[in-house]
Amino acid sequence: MTYQETTEYLFSQLPQFEKEGASGYKPGLERVETLLQLCGSPHKQLTTLHIAGSNGKGSSSTMLAATLAESGLRVGLFTSPHLVDFRERIRINGEMVSEEFVVQFVEMIRQKMPPELSPTFFELTTALAFAYFAKEQVDIAVIEVGMGGRLDSTNVIQPLVSLITNVSMDHAQYLGNTLPLIAGEKAGIIKPHTPVVLSRSSEKEVTDVVVAKAKELQAPLTLADREEEILMYQSLKIGYKVTTAHFGTFTLPLEGEYQIENLGGVLQVLLLLRTKGYEIEDTALHQGLQRLSHYGLRGRLEVIQQINPTIVIDTGHNPDAWQHLAPTLQQWQKEGGLVMLIGMAGDKDVPHVVTQFPLEAHYIFCQAHTPRALPATELQALAKAVGVTHSEVIPDIHEAYKVAIQRAKELGAETLFVGGSNYVIGELLTH
Repeated sequence: MTYQETTEYLFSQLPQFEKEGASGYKPGLERVETLLQLCGSPHKQLTTLHIAGSNGKGSSSTMLAATLAESGLRVGLFTSPHLVDFRERIRINGEMVSEEFVVQFVEMIRQKMPPELSPTFFELTTALAFAYFAKEQVDIAVIEVGMGGRLDSTNVIQPLVSLITNVSMDHAQYLGNTLPLIAGEKAGIIKPHTPVVLSRSSEKEVTDVVVAKAKELQAPLTLADREEEILMYQSLKIGYKVTTAHFGTFTLPLEGEYQIENLGGVLQVLLLLRTKGYEIEDTALHQGLQRLSHYGLRGRLEVIQQINPTIVIDTGHNPDAWQHLAPTLQQWQKEGGLVMLIGMAGDKDVPHVVTQFPLEAHYIFCQAHTPRALPATELQALAKAVGVTHSEVIPDIHEAYKVAIQRAKELGAETLFVGGSNYVIGELLTH
């Protein structure tokens, strides 16, 4: 097979949650364990970090991978979803897995795989990532959970440290309809006698679950936001100037105050790695944070055009993410006017997300080419119900993007924000 034929097989022949929703979600570790046995149990050859959480997994994983790579290590990074190219999910020191390896692995596993196994897209991708990292003999691999934790395909590893960024009401139909239930699924990555860090402990009902699980497994627990590591931070035009207890003063070039929370968890993981003998210089962190895009981080309040209008993209897609986005968007609306190009997945908590929309902005609602997409007309109706008064529907993302730029110029709005879904950002970046 060619690379294109291989990815078409992955996308079309295997159940894919990101495309199909519930029909593509098969919780449990049996299938991935069988796949891994078929390719020599590569996960058992790896030294890993494991990252779970409702939001901030990708940012935290990339911060860790970038810092460790800048420390001179060979670092694997497994994240999801991809925005443009499947290979974005699997990187070593920022470089994507080769097309050749993807083709060879898929051909090999298809020949060995019993017909009744029927793995999901994510299960086969997880096995592919572990096999690649083992073959390339990475020093350490940073592994981001796909969904939940306890029954996620990645939960076959025995990490050096586990990190749970935060817990909010996301994927409730799969993980449970209360915060404690979802927290229990995230806490499923905690392993016996293995250090675990929780980035945000402000929700007592979440923290109680994580504390209880860590105690049960005798896993040393660090509540990052209760440590006095981040001494102070101040806003810059883009990002923050941060002063810390153990890593000096540096710039975090990511927008959104939630990134300070993510950084707090990352710093505690790095401190734990130092106690395990890893030589992580302050400058490695400083340099790594400046090169996050090289290591694969996209779509976190990312500025893709500076002026006329400033265009910012973000993949935040649940109420917790939008709660953190809202103050920034309100500020942009107040300071210079704002056009919002928004599309969302229908299985997200859209009614709660729209309550975070800045009401005075001009909206263009679109619809990604996926069965999971919420029809743009329905999104507009939900937005109108909470008080949005200026909106139009243009389902096609590329046409909507052209019109959004035109509207920003017509209205004199300084900022165009594009977001609501990984699919929207992925389709936009594809062109």
